[in-house]
Amino acid sequence: MPLLALVTLLGISATPVQADIPTNSSVISIEGHGWGHGVGMSQYGAYGRALSVEEGGGGQTAEQILSFYYPGTTLSVVDTLNDISVHIFSGEGATFTTSGPVDLINASGNVFANIPAATVLTVIRSTDIISISTPDNIDHCIENAQPENIQHCADGPISIDLVEGEPVHTAVIGQFTNVGTSGNSYQWGRLVIRERDLEGDGIFLTLENLSMEKYLYGLAEVPPSWPAAALESQAIAGRSYALARINSRRSNENWDLPWDLYSTINDQYYIGYSHESSSNASNWVAGVDATANKVLLNGTSPISAYYSSSNGGHSESGAYVFCTAANHPCPDIPYLPAQIDTFDGLANPYSSWERNYTGEEIANWLASSSVGSVGAIIGIYVSNGFGASGRTDQANVTIVGSARTAVTKGDNFMAIINGGVIDQGGGYGDQILSTLYSIEGMFGIGNQIDQDTPGFLSAGWIGAESGDRFGSVTDTGDFDGDGRMDLLVGAPEESVG
Repeated sequence: MPLLALVTLLGISATPVQADIPTNSSVISIEGHGWGHGVGMSQYGAYGRALSVEEGGGGQTAEQILSFYYPGTTLSVVDTLNDISVHIFSGEGATFTTSGPVDLINASGNVFANIPAATVLTVIRSTDIISISTPDNIDHCIENAQPENIQHCADGPISIDLVEGEPVHTAVIGQFTNVGTSGNSYQWGRLVIRERDLEGDGIFLTLENLSMEKYLYGLAEVPPSWPAAALESQAIAGRSYALARINSRRSNENWDLPWDLYSTINDQYYIGYSHESSSNASNWVAGVDATANKVLLNGTSPISAYYSSSNGGHSESGAYVFCTAANHPCPDIPYLPAQIDTFDGLANPYSSWERNYTGEEIANWLASSSVGSVGAIIGIYVSNGFGASGRTDQANVTIVGSARTAVTKGDNFMAIINGGVIDQGGGYGDQILSTLYSIEGMFGIGNQIDQDTPGFLSAGWIGAESGDRFGSVTDTGDFDGDGRMDLLVGAPEESVG
């Protein structure tokens, strides 16, 4: 890392000006494009391709859309699954609100309680004991008997078989992590309450015995008002992704969790009946039905059909985004290439965006992260390791502070900023939405000059010593508070000028 020096712009001095850098409260702008990882299908791109030509779109079919985003794959009808298990949430407990009568079933498959419609059940696990109570304070897990009470909930999972048209509403009590979806209703499969055998005890709620097609009915990934070809593309991509993920986990001897899929964007956003009963949901269900059992194959295997909201006009290769820094570069994934996507920007509110933070905010967020404190922010620049689309996942983000200089990767920098925003109560509108970003005015490429830049050397200078050169200027500003504009430059060698 080159030494950093301050050089006054007006009458550039041969000796760098050293200054105490004040806390930087100026605004740092981050400009970017797209939302999400940018690999595979762009949902907004699929929308643009599905729109009619008269509407400015591509007028493409689902098969044409998918062949662009996943080249070299084949669309085939396969046998899917009827026993999918989805993680709903984990917490201290849960409430269930019935719309029709339900039975509580113990681990042996026996019904131990009949619950009427319009009843709120409260499930709590404390001191390793599960209780399931109704508003009349009856704990249905305990049956009064002689010579001792019978405990129905002590020996394994408790389940509720769901009935079509009689959804059960679920809500978490004391959710442990953000990996879960609370406040939704379900009408297919079986709700299962399991003891959580991790620190903090509590319960897992899963939805089991779910068919692939019924799972897809509740997938809330795109607005159901979108064109049919876009909905069909999403259904096929969602089915392919789910099948590939399930096959991978079921064949992994180290996967010991009692579910196949998460209901969050850790996998796909699944909210069950809450989506099926939403406005225009019949369009989405029709898209699922029209593509029943269709998946994308690479050879004979379903592909990991990654997708994101928007790629910002250029998709990124899966080998770049899903490769760890330690393993980079990774083998190419032929069906997940980087390519220009001319339809991504059509009616897309996330095509371009800008976020503004103060230097003080960024400094505080860094100090609370694995990067650590750098002092007041002097400048930030991004270099090396860009993806083909310009994404920064594997690029270096260098943060120059008054105390020290730190380097992290572009995806980690985004995670740090977004974590800080969330901690302050901010939402997506305040977060960096993708790694396709640039940091404006803070060591930007447009601000960089070197010793060969015309007009940079003062008349009093005779040039650099042999093999001794200025590095690049990284920012401009009145850093030493003398009322004169300064350049912040790197000095790779020790005797310059």
